[in-house]
Amino acid sequence: MRPSSLLWLCAALLTVWTSSAQQKQAAEPNANFTGTVTRLESNIRVRAARIRFEPGARTKWHVHERGQILLCEEGVARTQVQGHPVQELNPGETAFVPGGVPHWHGAAADRATTLFSVDVSDGQTHWLGAVTDQEYTAGPKR
Repeated sequence: MRPSSLLWLCAALLTVWTSSAQQKQAAEPNANFTGTVTRLESNIRVRAARIRFEPGARTKWHVHERGQILLCEEGVARTQVQGHPVQELNPGETAFVPGGVPHWHGAAADRATTLFSVDVSDGQTHWLGAVTDQEYTAGPKR
């Protein structure tokens, strides 16, 4: 699944974030909302980073405990969840990797990319082996 909207990015983050959230009912109505709105509080800490990959650069296979959301800001990004085809992301497109799932991400072979990464595991990344050239150059699924 690779929707291309910032709205999906926010929805995915909220889904992961609320997996261990506790509901806290607002004490009074808020003029900024219409209808019943419940504020969710959580003790999950989130780490966000903007990462620049030069052409051909990529991470090793790795796992985030609770998941990661990637937003391509510029260039062409490549990413793969283990057992699934490679995906290419263009500016504005997103990818979500569930917690505990091995994956990698980086730039296309001929174009740099900047990825905005939201790690809902607060930096608890478990690094695995290198991505082979054969895995990296596999044709993308569109």
